[in-house]
Amino acid sequence: MFVVDDDANLRRILSVLLEVRGYRVRSFENGERCLEMLDENPAAVFLDLVMPGIGGMETLKQIRKMRQDLPVIMVTSVDDVATVVQAIQEGAFDYILKPYDETRLITNLEKALRQNALVHQVRHLEAELKERHNPQGFIGKSAALGKVIEKINKVKDSHASVLILGESGTGKELVARAIHYSSRYADGLFVDINCGAIPETLQESELFGHRKGAFTGAEESRTGKLELADGGTLFLDEVAEMSLNTQTKFLRFLQEKNFERLGENSKISVKARVIAATNKDLKLEVQKGTFREDLYYRLAVFPIPVPPLRERKEDIPLLCAHFMKKFKDDLNKTVRTISPQAMQALVNHPWPGNIRQLENAIYQAMINTETDGIDVDSLPQDILPRPAARVDPSDPNPRAIDRALGDASEKIIPFQEVEKQAITAALNITRGNIPEAAKQLGLSRSTLYRLVKKYGLR
Repeated sequence: MFVVDDDANLRRILSVLLEVRGYRVRSFENGERCLEMLDENPAAVFLDLVMPGIGGMETLKQIRKMRQDLPVIMVTSVDDVATVVQAIQEGAFDYILKPYDETRLITNLEKALRQNALVHQVRHLEAELKERHNPQGFIGKSAALGKVIEKINKVKDSHASVLILGESGTGKELVARAIHYSSRYADGLFVDINCGAIPETLQESELFGHRKGAFTGAEESRTGKLELADGGTLFLDEVAEMSLNTQTKFLRFLQEKNFERLGENSKISVKARVIAATNKDLKLEVQKGTFREDLYYRLAVFPIPVPPLRERKEDIPLLCAHFMKKFKDDLNKTVRTISPQAMQALVNHPWPGNIRQLENAIYQAMINTETDGIDVDSLPQDILPRPAARVDPSDPNPRAIDRALGDASEKIIPFQEVEKQAITAALNITRGNIPEAAKQLGLSRSTLYRLVKKYGLR
């Protein structure tokens, strides 16, 4: 909260009035200093109209250029209708005369904060809608999927923390969204944070937010994901990748229901449901000392295991039909059928990448086919069963094994070129999904990010 007034006594009075109600306040004696500090992202500004320097009206105009959504409440002793009208036209939220009417001032401030919060929520929702992977919900009728839906229905109306367990690509985020949108938290935001995609040094800032200057590179204040999730759901994806320092601070939040931004001492209270997901065995991580046991029990109040695709093969035809419909407009191609032989190959495949891998396979097959149907020849080669190599043990030629495995080349290919080709192929197959590509290649995410940068593949 900013208070801008050249009168030191009035600045102090208004600051105390706000601070006793729990607001964090910074005060300035002129408009220039207020504009310099706007990157601290105040929730609202109380701005005096008559001040030395650029003055309140010009300061208001500059604030509007820099932060269109920031509520500004003009406070002044000038009781002039024309001035009031001009201030409102320039974008002021309201206009209050000195001496302050406390009730009106606080009421208008609360309205301003609600407006500011709504603006941020709308922007977050717009971004979320663009990223929604599967808005049509669950696809399939298998007993394994039925058990997941049954657990969702049992836990959705409670406040319990949920831990979703399953391999990569099984749809853990979809389960989390289903819990959120069918629960009492549905009116709030669904805020997700991928712990595995954020460097350890930035995890606390991403989760709890920070004040400008809290650490090197913090050039402006930032609201954390936890604060955004107030009244809604916080989804911690790949929670096993959360650093021990962040685990300790997050455990404290779960116990006390409040936290502090980095660089601040004021407590922020948040009521949000917490859903976590992981493809690792957290009990094993606890034994290894990489995950706190007390945090594990806080998160795993209600565990939901999500089955891999190989355990719900009866859902594969329905999933294929869904993906063919989904990619119709993207590829400008209508594919209506899958041949029995192709479907058998799809059902028989073990799908280590689960639903995400199946989605990519259908996308590639739709690109490959030149008809309105998918046959075996349209499927990616890694989906098809590989015939066993036959080696004649009586063949004296030492290259017999090489011939069985494929045509060997006399040319030696540099290792870096082989490495680059392997990474390029993995990124193409996973459609740029680096965490999935890293898993398929047997690399850590950080190593793959480094190699992608090294070879200029992004």
